Amino acid sequence: MSTQLGRPLPDDKPYGEAWDLSTLPLHVSRAIEGTHAGRDLNEIWASSRQDLAGPTKHSNFPLLVKWLECYEYLSLQVHPGDEMARRVLHEPGGKSEAWIIISVEPNARVYAGLKLGVTRKDVEAHLKKGTLVDCLHSFTPNVGDCISLPAGTVHAAGGGLIIAEVQQSSDATFRLFDWNRVGLDGKPRPLQIERALEATDWDQGPIIPVRPSRLNTSSSETKGEHLLKGPHFQFERYSVEGSFNNPHRGEMTIWMVLDGAGTLQNPATGYLRHFSKGTTVVVPASARDVAWTASMTETPLTLLCVRLESSIVNAPHWLPSNSSLQLSCLNYSS
Repeated sequence: MSTQLGRPLPDDKPYGEAWDLSTLPLHVSRAIEGTHAGRDLNEIWASSRQDLAGPTKHSNFPLLVKWLECYEYLSLQVHPGDEMARRVLHEPGGKSEAWIIISVEPNARVYAGLKLGVTRKDVEAHLKKGTLVDCLHSFTPNVGDCISLPAGTVHAAGGGLIIAEVQQSSDATFRLFDWNRVGLDGKPRPLQIERALEATDWDQGPIIPVRPSRLNTSSSETKGEHLLKGPHFQFERYSVEGSFNNPHRGEMTIWMVLDGAGTLQNPATGYLRHFSKGTTVVVPASARDVAWTASMTETPLTLLCVRLESSIVNAPHWLPSNSSLQLSCLNYSS
């Protein structure tokens, strides 16, 4: 992570995830700059939700945004849906997620979904034999793949992958199998087999990467594609070789720099900041004319635009010039 994404690590311990946008209790993000510098994301959402997100149904910040480094395999795991999370865990929502593959090494593999015809009885039998992978669909991913993993999907990844991950704001994970390894304390990590089996969507078959569809962009210097529109978030990806105006005025957009580098500018406020691969930036709904400009490098600026599933409930409401949220951009750290 420190080399591929330019993330300095605090010590020599193994790190597999960087949580860029989080309101979970042990990993709350704070604004680096602007009017809200130093305040955590929960505080900002509570006091300035309209400024940040525009009209929204969400009482709490609804997403968790991460970067994953999967050289070892993630455990074979399942996340609960909304109903189970509320009933069993007393949490407000479940955990659907989606991945964008950033980097792939030769032995990388993704496990996503059950093979056709696999039943709960089959999975239970293979768990006893230690051969659960025989029940799972798997494939070798490619750089750029977008993989949607709805709650209830059995999944894992590893063998040399860097992944950008967006998910519901939850850390609920039920492990089915952990490759017979031990944790940092020398003991096997706990499994939650019964809950994982309850959470599994048995009607869901193999998961494959989504097929992008081309977007019409106003600039010949930018190529855009629609990747995903789900019940909790949606993705667009842009490859920028010149300048590119934010196409979603009046709603909050989260930008993950997947490759290259560029600057983000808001002429109305004088904001200008450089961002490179592996960073996450929030552009509030109150920002008006915000534009990305690619740096002059051999690699185009590649951006993932993350939006809420229904950010605009009514027509956009522009804030007056004396609004308390003046900056066009908030960069976060956990």
